[in-house]
Amino acid sequence: MDVKPETILELKHRVEALEFAVDTILKKIPEIRINVEVPKVVLEKKPIYVKIDEEEIHGRIILLALDGFLDEWRSAGEVASELLRRGWAPKDFKYVRPALEHLVSLGLLERIQGMKRGRGRKAKWLYKAVRDLKSKVEVKTD
Repeated sequence: MDVKPETILELKHRVEALEFAVDTILKKIPEIRINVEVPKVVLEKKPIYVKIDEEEIHGRIILLALDGFLDEWRSAGEVASELLRRGWAPKDFKYVRPALEHLVSLGLLERIQGMKRGRGRKAKWLYKAVRDLKSKVEVKTD
């Protein structure tokens, strides 16, 4: 592709003229403002309804919480002992801790790591009902 020297010279003059025009325009404008629209994200939270029977261990722990037993921090062992005291003992106590963890994941309980007791013992998880538990749980009777 052969470009004539006259064409290159003409393009050079046109670029210089454009640069001069832009420079003149910028000198006459005191400031330039650019508005950028940023999308706003709206996250819509919808409640999920989970039905839990009072005969299930989850339901029984929720009843303990609604009765005020979990207004203070309690270990899984303390919860199991209270279930036993009320005659609500599960078939196997190994299900108490997973049920407590599941209720934490549902936002009905909160947990913290308790202090170590004795030599070589692991720190225990302690559980407590969330402050607004009664607004999150609806008890229906037939």
